Amino acid sequence: MAKTLIIYYSSTGYNDRIAKQLAAKTDADLFRIEPVEEYDHDMWAAWDIAKKEREEGQLPALKSGYPDTSQYQQILLGGPSWGYTLANPLQSFLTKADFAGKPVYPWVTFYDHDEKYAEDLRAQLHNGQVQDLLELPMSVLDNQPRLDQTLTDWLTQMN
Repeated sequence: MAKTLIIYYSSTGYNDRIAKQLAAKTDADLFRIEPVEEYDHDMWAAWDIAKKEREEGQLPALKSGYPDTSQYQQILLGGPSWGYTLANPLQSFLTKADFAGKPVYPWVTFYDHDEKYAEDLRAQLHNGQVQDLLELPMSVLDNQPRLDQTLTDWLTQMN
């Protein structure tokens, strides 16, 4: 059993790639958050749906369930920023997730802004110790050597 669990949501593939890179570097287990209804891969179309869900107070149903985090020493948690905060599927996951008091190391990918992400994550994450947020803008995501070094540096700081 791995000592680290990586929990993530990916709508366009960026966070899927990051999660897999982190798993390869740490020998961690992966858990992908999956909504029942997939969002459009076009971020603007997805945002239109996400915005409507938020206005109506309806977070998406998830088909992925929830992992047992009690057997892990730490959790890496990542996903995209939608509208300055956590993507709706990640918010939905956090309503029921139990982090068993473990340290949670979050990352966020974003195109433009993520101003409320860290604050909202701290407010929504229950029973976990939120650590500093790793911000991954497009300038890092689209430069594989830079992304690889950023992830290596982040993991080194954890230990």
